[in-house]
Amino acid sequence: MAKEKEINVPKPASKKHEARLARERRQKKLVTGIVIGVLVVVVLLIGFGLLYDTVIKANRVVAQVGDTKITAEQFEKRVQYERLSYVDTFSSYSASGYASFFQSYLLEMQNALDNYIQFGSDVLDRMINEAVVAAKAEELGITVSEEEIDKELERGFGFFPDGTPIPTPTVEFTFRPTSTLSAQQLAIVTITPTPSPIPTETLEPTATAESTTEATATTEPTVEATVEPTATSIPPTATPYTREGFESLYDQMLSNINAQFDYTEADFREYVRALLLNQKVFDYVTKDITREQDMVWARHILVATEEEANAVLDRLNAGEDFGVIAAEVSIDTSNSATGGDLGWFTKGQMVVEFETVAFSLKIGEISEPVATEFGYHIIQVLGHETRELTDEQLDNFKNVAYAKFIEEAKAEMTIKKFDIWAEIVPSSPSIPVEYRITQ
Repeated sequence: MAKEKEINVPKPASKKHEARLARERRQKKLVTGIVIGVLVVVVLLIGFGLLYDTVIKANRVVAQVGDTKITAEQFEKRVQYERLSYVDTFSSYSASGYASFFQSYLLEMQNALDNYIQFGSDVLDRMINEAVVAAKAEELGITVSEEEIDKELERGFGFFPDGTPIPTPTVEFTFRPTSTLSAQQLAIVTITPTPSPIPTETLEPTATAESTTEATATTEPTVEATVEPTATSIPPTATPYTREGFESLYDQMLSNINAQFDYTEADFREYVRALLLNQKVFDYVTKDITREQDMVWARHILVATEEEANAVLDRLNAGEDFGVIAAEVSIDTSNSATGGDLGWFTKGQMVVEFETVAFSLKIGEISEPVATEFGYHIIQVLGHETRELTDEQLDNFKNVAYAKFIEEAKAEMTIKKFDIWAEIVPSSPSIPVEYRITQ
C-alpha cells in the first residue's frame, strides 16, 4: 500500500516569533501614521499659504478711520494704479519728442516713483482723507449714484451722448479793487510795493506725513473730481461719439491695467466714486463762499525772539523806515527785500494769531510783537477793503476753507496708520529702462 502523503501542519508560533510580528505591525502602523501626518501637514501648509495670500494677507489692515478699515489689498491696488498712471504719463512725454523740454518734470516723476516708500505713504494719506470725506458725506446725506459714476466715466473719455457741454463763461468783474494808493498809503509806503491782486503764500506751515500709528497726513485741498484715462496706454485718438466706441476704449483701458496687475472694474468704479464724493462734499462746504471778500494788505518783520521784536519796535517808534528794517533783520526772506510786503490776503490764509491782529489794525497802525510758531512778527496794515476775487483767488480761497474742514473732521475721528503698510507697499509698475533719465 502506498505510503500516505505527508501533510505539513504549521507549527505553533513561538512567543518570541509572535512578539516580533506584533512589533513589525506596530512599526508599520507608526510609519504609515507618520507619512499620513506629514502629508496632512504639507497639505495644511499649502492650504494656509494659499489662504494667507488670498484672504488673510489681503484683509490685513494698514489704516483705520473710525470704523472704516483700509485693507492691504485696497492699498496695494491703489498704489499700483497710481504708479501706473505716473509711468504711462512719463512714457508718453518721453516718447513725444519733447522730452528735453519736460525733463525737470519727468525727473521729478521718476524720483517720486523710485522713492516707493514715500510714494506709498502719500497714497495711503490720500486714502485716509477719502475715508474722512466719506464719513462726513454720510453725516451730510451726500451720496454718489451708479448713474453718476457712469456719466463721469463717459465724460472722462470725451463721450457726451447728449451733446458736448457748453464751456462755463469767464466771469466778468462787476467792480475792481482800488488800483491807486491813497494819500495815507503813499505816506506809509517807502519801498514801491505793488499791491498784488493774488494773495501771497499762506503763513500756515506745511504738515508732514509720518509713518507712526497716528495719522498726521497732509491734507491735499485741491479738488480734482475728474477721471482721465491716464493709466491706459490707449492710442491718442479721439473717442468716437458712439456708445460702442466709448465702451471699446473703456474695456481696453481696463484690459491694459489688468495686464499689469489685478484691478477690476469694481475697483476702478470705487476710485471714481471717491473722486465724485470728494467733489460733492467740496461743493457743499464752499457753497456760501462768494467772490467779494474782506481783505487786508499788510507787511511784516519777522524775528526769532521777543527781545528782537521789541528792539525792532523801538527803532520804528524812533522813526526808522519799516522797509529798511525789514530788509536788514527780517528772517522771512521771501519778502524782506520788498519791505516785508505780504500783499493782499483773506481770512483763513494766515495763522490765526497773525490774522487776528492784522484784521484788527487800522491802516498805518503797527502792532505789538505777535508770537506765532514762526517767531515774532511786527505787523503794519497798508490797506483793508472788500475786494472781488479772481478765478484763481476764489479757487484758492475755497481750497483753504476745504482743507480746514478736512482737518477739523480728522480731529474729531480716531485715525490710525499701521506700520505694516511699509512692508507691503508695491514698487511696481516702474518706468521702462529705455525711458529712464540718467542723472
